[in-house]
Amino acid sequence: MREVNGSELLGGSDHEFVVNLYTVILNRWPDEDGYRHHLQKIENHPERRRETLVGVAGSQEARNLGVVLRFDSDPPPPPPPAAKPAPKPAANSLAAALAEPAPATDLIGALADLRDRLGTMSPAELASAQRLLAETLAAVAAHQADRVEARLARLESRVGG
Repeated sequence: MREVNGSELLGGSDHEFVVNLYTVILNRWPDEDGYRHHLQKIENHPERRRETLVGVAGSQEARNLGVVLRFDSDPPPPPPPAAKPAPKPAANSLAAALAEPAPATDLIGALADLRDRLGTMSPAELASAQRLLAETLAAVAAHQADRVEARLARLESRVGG
């Protein structure tokens, strides 16, 4: 079973909505006819998006993939069985590893954990991990640039220039 939060798919342009509809729910790129069909159905009619999501998620193809569509307004699903602990989201482990300065091996471990969990992450967790990774890489790049500039300044002061 693969649970999809339909509320996360309702936004974006009409094109983005149709592409996300296929890639998230059906786990494939849209075929040309299907793309055109769904685009024409929802184009300039955002009120039809939820109905379209429900229809695609209820298709035989989606059912074969084990897709279960939920919306934020739906009651929460029952908790998983107690015998099997829920895995911690990779974004959280990455966030924990990046929250404080730590040895490079901690960052490498967090990235390896993220890589191992990519196939099981929800679209929201993927987006969160992507944002966190982009922010972290930007911070690392800024830190490295500051170090290079400091070294250049020391070298310039040594050579008098």
